[in-house]
Amino acid sequence: MTDRLTRLGTRVVSSPWIPWALLGVTVLLHVAFQALGADGFKMIDLRVYVDGTKHLTDGALYDFTSGVEVLPFTYPTFAALLFSPLGLLPWPVVAVGWQIASLAALVVMIVCSLRMLGRAGHRADRPLDHLRGTVVTATAIAFWLEPVRSTFNYGQINLFLAALLLAGASAAGRRRDVWAGLSVAVAAGIKVVPAVTGLYYLLSRRWAAAAWSIGLFLAALGISFAFLPSQTWRFFTQLMFDPTRTGAIWVTRNQSWRGTVYRLFGHDHTAAWILLSVVSLAVGIWAISRAARAGDGLAALVGTQIVGLLISPVSWSHHWVWVVPLLLWCLFGPRSAVRAVRRLGWAWAAVCLLYVVIFLIMIQNGHLEFAAGRPIWESVLDAVYPVLGFAALVVIGTVHRTVAAPSRDHAVRS
Repeated sequence: MTDRLTRLGTRVVSSPWIPWALLGVTVLLHVAFQALGADGFKMIDLRVYVDGTKHLTDGALYDFTSGVEVLPFTYPTFAALLFSPLGLLPWPVVAVGWQIASLAALVVMIVCSLRMLGRAGHRADRPLDHLRGTVVTATAIAFWLEPVRSTFNYGQINLFLAALLLAGASAAGRRRDVWAGLSVAVAAGIKVVPAVTGLYYLLSRRWAAAAWSIGLFLAALGISFAFLPSQTWRFFTQLMFDPTRTGAIWVTRNQSWRGTVYRLFGHDHTAAWILLSVVSLAVGIWAISRAARAGDGLAALVGTQIVGLLISPVSWSHHWVWVVPLLLWCLFGPRSAVRAVRRLGWAWAAVCLLYVVIFLIMIQNGHLEFAAGRPIWESVLDAVYPVLGFAALVVIGTVHRTVAAPSRDHAVRS
């Protein structure tokens, strides 16, 4: 079965027209869904970004709500400053431009992931035979993964942040640490959780990159205080610690340990959440360290992001766009022949392409039946992303446990 799929994949990516046809069909279907109103989310998060630019100077940045969903602005003030140009453009221009840029960010994610694996770039040690066809085909398929698809539907920023962090981690040359630090600082300035990427540079012993991350983040914080002092102070001393601002913790779309525990017990069980978070952090540090020592930079970076997603109070399903580089690692990475890696890839591909989370949301119809009030299979599926995320950490750590450190890190090969 696997051999047949491999031969089919090779035939597809080596074709001069099939990859482009797949991408063309993907884009046309997406446009059709938008035109027919099949997209029920209508880029509501992008609306919040744009509406937030109207409240940069009136002190109401964190008090207004946007759209029929009554959504507040939940990001740091640095993000609001970066979004300010969006408020100068007509909504159709912003919406279409955001979609096109999101597709470009997905391509950047794929290319940078392959560079970190040593499969692309002029310094690649295992270059792919049909790189262009592989990138185009991967883009067409990745678009339909639930986290990616939901990101497009919501008009979310996840793809941009992932592309930025991957570009920083795969940067080469004398200024690679500066670019790495800048990518972390900007991503963390927009959305706090990506600050966990600093753990990747620390465990990879890239001390300069970690230092630049901290220094440049403090610079971004300084810019925020200079332009929006009271709002910045309010966010980092009050609002940042209130996860309920982003929505109900218990909903199925919250695929973090905290959301999972809430759904399991029927209430916010802090002790269980903290225990799972501590265990995930410990296993994550073990896995990231092993991958970094083995020179598998992509596995270490993806493992770091999974740790952040697991321990964050809120990790919406569309935050899990890191499944894209994870699947590329399973398919093209240095341990792709290991059975556990293949099974991990198949499991992630199945739950994302079958839209398990969306299915649960549909059958629950906005109402959650906790614990004894619902079937066991539903409770199990409700935890699908955290469980598979934790499994990914275990697999990453396990497959690298007997690997000697190479002379150079794949993360800087191109």
